[in-house]
Amino acid sequence: MIVPLMTAEIFGTQFLGRLLGVILTAGSVAEAVAPWLVAHLRDTTGSYVAGFVALIGMAFLGAVAIAAMPKGKQAA
Repeated sequence: MIVPLMTAEIFGTQFLGRLLGVILTAGSVAEAVAPWLVAHLRDTTGSYVAGFVALIGMAFLGAVAIAAMPKGKQAA
């Protein structure tokens, strides 16, 4: 429930359906691809290190994206 609430808080409700479609689709694709990527890197390198580095990199990119988001409404 936090995703729709935060999306509405930050971007408003005018385009909420469209935004949730993009956000939830991207999240579903990432959930499907990440385990495959880690397994492929494990099979290729023989270690989980490369997979964990890739996941840390993706988490860092997500943190940068969140930091770049608008700050929201100022309290009056």
